[in-house]
Amino acid sequence: KDWTLQQANMKKKHHHLRSSFEMEQSFLDWPEAIQESTNIQEKCTVTFDFDARMLPTYPVPDGSKQNDYLEEICWENINKRYPTVTEKIKSRLEHELSIIKSMGFSDYFLIVWDFIKYAKEQSIMVGPGRGSSAGSIVAYTLGITDVDPIKYNLLFERFLNPARITMPDI
Repeated sequence: KDWTLQQANMKKKHHHLRSSFEMEQSFLDWPEAIQESTNIQEKCTVTFDFDARMLPTYPVPDGSKQNDYLEEICWENINKRYPTVTEKIKSRLEHELSIIKSMGFSDYFLIVWDFIKYAKEQSIMVGPGRGSSAGSIVAYTLGITDVDPIKYNLLFERFLNPARITMPDI
């Protein structure tokens, strides 16, 4: 019963886009408001390219490049996850970084890292990672995930590979 009441209240608060006629009726006393809205509308042009990837640029310090900054953070943090960095760990990290860079996802990893780092610093609970993202040593090294892909033999390619050009999902 409470859930039904909540749903009814939400519907009451939900507003819809009004038609031109509805707006004209609402502003009968202020026809200049309608005219001014029309003037503004005529000055605006908005287009969306729905086929393009819209990814913000992560603001890196000191004019570094996002690719270099991501790599720097990974190498700074690798010993926090792996006290002994073996050749296997080193080559896996280098391989993943090269794929991430070549596919243009350094900004994405930096943005997710920043969110997760902030959440952890503020004692906001985050999960250990989800799905195939646990296969990334970059995500593990950055503290985005808490599942060791080396220990559990998880494949990075299930998460991200050049043959699959979709956005990674962390």
